[in-house]
Amino acid sequence: MSFLLNHLGDFGQGVMVTLGLVLLGAAGSVLLGTLLAALRTSPIRTARAVSSAYVLIFRNVPLPVQMVLFVFGLPVLGIQYSLYASAAIVLVLYTAPFVAETLRAGLNTVDRGELEAGRALGFGPMASLKLIVLPQAFATVTRPLGNVFITMVKNTSVAALVGVSELTFLSDKIAVDEAQPFIIFGGAALCYLAIGLVIGRLVSAVDQKVAFSR
Repeated sequence: MSFLLNHLGDFGQGVMVTLGLVLLGAAGSVLLGTLLAALRTSPIRTARAVSSAYVLIFRNVPLPVQMVLFVFGLPVLGIQYSLYASAAIVLVLYTAPFVAETLRAGLNTVDRGELEAGRALGFGPMASLKLIVLPQAFATVTRPLGNVFITMVKNTSVAALVGVSELTFLSDKIAVDEAQPFIIFGGAALCYLAIGLVIGRLVSAVDQKVAFSR
C-alpha cells in the first residue's frame, strides 16, 4: 500500500482538475440551463422550438460522443480550444438540458398570480422572471439540481477520453505504472464518493436556507 502514498500528489492533482471541471460545468450549465428553461416557457413559438431542439439533441447524444466530436471535429473547421477548456465546454453543453428540464419543473410550480402581481407593481416580463419567478423556481428544485451536479461529477471522468489529466486519467496512468488497478481505482472511487458527499451536504444546507421562502 506504500505506493499509494507515493502517488498522493498525483491523486491531489487529479482531484483539483476534476473539481475545476465541476465548478466550471456547474456555473456554465446553470446559466445556459436557465436561459433554455426561460425559452421553453416563452410565449414565442420560435424560442420554444429552438430550446426544445437543443434539449432534444444534447440530452440524447451520449457525452463521450459529444466530447470526441467537439475535441476532434472542431479543429477541422479551424476552431480549437485547449483540452481542458474543451472538456469544460462539453460538460456545460451536455448538462445544461438537464438543468433546464429540472428548472422548468420548478417554473411550472410558480402561481400565475405571482406574474400578475408583478405586472401590477410595474415589473416587465424580464424583471418579473428575474426577481419573482426564478428565485421561487430555484428554491423548489434545489435538491433535484443537486442530483444533476452530483451526476456531473461522475461525468467529468469522460474527459479522460481526450487526455485531460483529471482523476480517472491519472488513476489509469498510475494503475498501469504500479500494476495495481483494483487498489488505485478503489482510491479514485473514494475520491469521487467524497466529492459527491460534499456536494450533497452543500445542497442540503442551501435547501434548508431557502425552505423558508417556499
